[in-house]
Amino acid sequence: MASVARLEQRSFNAWPAVRTAVMDGWLLRSSGGYTKRANSANAVQAGTLLDEGLLQAIEAWYARQQLPAIFRLSPLADAQCDALLAARGYALVEPSRFLLRHGTPADCQLPAVPVEPRCTPAWLAGYAQASGLAAQQQPWHQRIVDGIGGQCGYATVEQGGRSVAWGLAVLERGDAGLYDVVVAPECRRQGLGRQLVCGLLQWAAAQGAQQVDLQVRGGNQVAEQLYASLGFVPVYGYHYRVQR
Repeated sequence: MASVARLEQRSFNAWPAVRTAVMDGWLLRSSGGYTKRANSANAVQAGTLLDEGLLQAIEAWYARQQLPAIFRLSPLADAQCDALLAARGYALVEPSRFLLRHGTPADCQLPAVPVEPRCTPAWLAGYAQASGLAAQQQPWHQRIVDGIGGQCGYATVEQGGRSVAWGLAVLERGDAGLYDVVVAPECRRQGLGRQLVCGLLQWAAAQGAQQVDLQVRGGNQVAEQLYASLGFVPVYGYHYRVQR
């Protein structure tokens, strides 16, 4: 569980929430509803428990943010937590996996991808359009990105003189995590995702990272196959319980 706790902590730091609170082993994260990852309660230590009183306090905290209570249940949460939330009518959604890759990307010999140390308006706009972000979500996305404290690499793949893929790598205590990986919908299934991820892996290796992690939603077979082919292996799974 020690390695799970470390990976979870790295993820919290690399993808920070706009508002946070800590309640009895749970880290509460809130960012205007943009992504469940940044708007959920997360166990921070092995065997974290949940009882009726604590559940009500967490629900009240999210209600003050005008958000439903969402729990992201990793292996750090005791199995009793999932049972309690299920009994209270919380819906199980988005089973996902935390993936990890060891070593340097010697197998990534695709064309170089430009990686910038700072986020630009063009990067934000391109990612937003390719991801289909609604106008009200875009300021929250920018606030999350602006809040990242670690060293960052913002990658953009170009094709025919225009930007077609975007991704972000964040260095955290000597390792790196990948976030915001997206290819423009009309340009998918052309190998651009592989080129993008390889570019980010190369950047991470140049910064001295020995491990790279990412999180992928279950059922996304295209992404899972790509990451497996690049040496990423599942470390653990998690899922969300959403208040109804």
